[in-house]
Amino acid sequence: MCPWTEEQPEPRLRGFLQRAPDRLRLYLDRGEDPDVVAAADVRTSGALTALLAALPSLIEETGGPPEGDPHCSRLVDLTSW
Repeated sequence: MCPWTEEQPEPRLRGFLQRAPDRLRLYLDRGEDPDVVAAADVRTSGALTALLAALPSLIEETGGPPEGDPHCSRLVDLTSW
C-alpha cells in the first residue's frame, strides 16, 4: 500500500492530434487512472514552452465535454493562453 500524499502525479502525454497547421490537441492521463483522459487544445506558435511548464495545473481547470472527440472525457481550450 502506498503512503498518502497531497501531491498529484504529473500528467502523462498519451498522444496528440494535429487539428490545424498551428493547433495540436494533446491527450493526457495520470498513471493511477489511465481511463480518464483529458485533452488540451494548444497553439504550436508563441509561448509554447511556458504553456508546457504550466500544463499540469492548467488541465485541472474545468473543461467542457469533448464535442465529437471519442478519445477523451474532458477538453480544455488553451489556445488563447
